[in-house]
Amino acid sequence: MKRLLTFCEVLMTLLLACCFAQAENTLTLTPEAMKTAYFAEIPGETFVVITYRTPYEKGCFTDYASDGAFSGEIALTSSGEGGNVYVEVQSLIGKVLAKQQVNLPQAEGFAKPRGNSNVRVREFTLTETPEGFDYAFTAEGADYMVLDCHSRQEDRSVVAYPVDDAGHFAGSVTMPLTYARTQMTIRVETGTGAKKAEAICYKGYEAPEAPEQTPGRLSGVIVCIDPGHQENGKAVSEPKGPGLDGYGGGTDVGMAMGNHTLRREHIVVLEISMKLRDVLLSQGATVLMTRTEVDVFLTNQERAAVANDAGAHVYLRIHADYANSPDRWGMSVYCPRNSDYAKAVADPETYAHMGQIILDHMKQAVGYDISNDSGRVTVTDQFIGNNWAKPACFLVETGYMSNREEDLKLAHPAYQQMIAAGLADGVYALALDRGWIAAGE
Repeated sequence: MKRLLTFCEVLMTLLLACCFAQAENTLTLTPEAMKTAYFAEIPGETFVVITYRTPYEKGCFTDYASDGAFSGEIALTSSGEGGNVYVEVQSLIGKVLAKQQVNLPQAEGFAKPRGNSNVRVREFTLTETPEGFDYAFTAEGADYMVLDCHSRQEDRSVVAYPVDDAGHFAGSVTMPLTYARTQMTIRVETGTGAKKAEAICYKGYEAPEAPEQTPGRLSGVIVCIDPGHQENGKAVSEPKGPGLDGYGGGTDVGMAMGNHTLRREHIVVLEISMKLRDVLLSQGATVLMTRTEVDVFLTNQERAAVANDAGAHVYLRIHADYANSPDRWGMSVYCPRNSDYAKAVADPETYAHMGQIILDHMKQAVGYDISNDSGRVTVTDQFIGNNWAKPACFLVETGYMSNREEDLKLAHPAYQQMIAAGLADGVYALALDRGWIAAGE
């Protein structure tokens, strides 16, 4: 009996502990017309996924808070009629951490569109923009039409009205939660939801303008950044490297895609690279980019030539990884080994030491342990772009897009900024180690 009581006491303690842990997570919603503010306290979490839905729209986005206190506003521009809004806070692996439902008030002056919308739609075109898309079509005799807009991150409906008496429709739609270069499907429907036309386009990408270079701790250091891959790759064969035998595949070989976000590697690493560019410029470095756009094609040799011709001290090739197992995670760095250019920079042991400097600072910036469990340095002849580089060259794998948590984090600006800051710290430590700058400069 005593043993049974002890077991029951332990079980009750565990149940109470679970209830207490769940009670620690809170979510408060403050609804207004066509929007709701949220405040969630989720101890121990720095990244969460916010999902929401109303009878007229739904969406999801990743949020970041260093202290576990998440707050913001959810725009509900398609929900002018009001009604219930349901919000969940989830972990990056999809576990529900908090949830809440409130009633959304009807927007002042809201009125459902009326008139004829059951007409033929012709000449439906979409044009991508950095904010979403522009649309145009003809629907003679229509008083209004409905655009049903869908992407991986959000669904919403937009009422469109003719811009003239000839039945021409034109306008712009913003898709704020949709990632750059993500596919959007747009349907033109009647007021009762009957599809009249459908087309797809991708949300645009606009390269941010570079800030001015300012004197700092990296003044005098030249860095070339190579955002890996490109949107429209080609199958090419290139010599493996100076002093090496054989040929290898082109720059579009092995591009990763997020298992959850469905984002492609080329745009994720471009976003990270642009943030890295800005951090380095703010610290005095001279920065060159092999590309700043998605619609380009460059071979590995052409990319390396940018760094070589500039006399760069360091060449950072920014990538994201993929594995068959979704449990694989972490960061890694690959250094060249036996090409003539690699040998002129350092022996394999020294190259591994330099790569470890870069990797350790990147791990520290995102909160990973400095151990091989979270990724390691490899010195290899595997990568053509490394072999053709005359500067100290490092192919940096920033995380696994096959891992749901890292996929979501790699798409978030705050995490991208952490990686950029860590790489900049690594470049500074490497510059000191190699004598490119002196301590205290």
